[in-house]
Amino acid sequence: MKVFAEEIRTGDFAEKVGISKSDIRKLHEKSHQNGVQRDSMRVRFRVQGKMLERLIAKNQVLMDVIQKQGLLKKNSFYFPNLLMVTDSNGVILHISGDERSISNAVRMNNIGIGSAMSITSAGTNAISAAIELQRPVWISDEDHYLDTMQDWVTMCVPIHNSENHCVGYLALSAVRHVFAPFLYPCIESIALSMEYELRKSELQTKSWLVEEVLEERLKSFKLTFREKEIAMYWLLDYDYKQIGKVLGISENTVRVYVTKINSKLKVNSKASLILRVLGAI
Repeated sequence: MKVFAEEIRTGDFAEKVGISKSDIRKLHEKSHQNGVQRDSMRVRFRVQGKMLERLIAKNQVLMDVIQKQGLLKKNSFYFPNLLMVTDSNGVILHISGDERSISNAVRMNNIGIGSAMSITSAGTNAISAAIELQRPVWISDEDHYLDTMQDWVTMCVPIHNSENHCVGYLALSAVRHVFAPFLYPCIESIALSMEYELRKSELQTKSWLVEEVLEERLKSFKLTFREKEIAMYWLLDYDYKQIGKVLGISENTVRVYVTKINSKLKVNSKASLILRVLGAI
């Protein structure tokens, strides 16, 4: 098994998510400097109570995405596992897996909702390494700092938002006889799905904010209710046909209204209308 593991480390898989022995040494040194005891069985810090409530509220968008992911709601793998989602600092927001693995993690390692998997709390592990290196990481066996984690192989990938900022981490831990390269496509596909939902949610939020701003700005002009409706859709880049379909009127009627709106606001194009509504002219 160790020989096979060495072969994996030298392949494409290792180049993408592996970690060098020199990096492991540096992470272990940092773990030691932060007072993490190697023979400790439990992670040092776990957020609870009101602080945990505030943390979850702060990461509500990510929590909403977690709720939409079916694979995160149940044990979806045939082997003992822990599937964890953390915030950007490595604090666990969600954990799933088989009952025995979850029970052992809580009882033996203090790993559960609110547990900090950062290097200052849990030493070198896949989550803390991914945070330190800012990339996907695979860690197994003695590369874990805590002795009690050395029976596991863990894959961890960052989760990014629409601005490509890391908002959290997704980690999958399994018993060490599970073939590590099989874990990567599993966890990568879940992470990509989460990022898609995250970005879609953020775009919807931005869209709502734009609509609120435009609606508020349009109130300052002497437009009828129907003119405000059409102006809003026109500014949101709907064409005549789309506006007519939404409001149940003809394209020609929409065109007439747009002409009236331009006349009232003393503009002659959509670009100048946008600038006028936003107060630039």
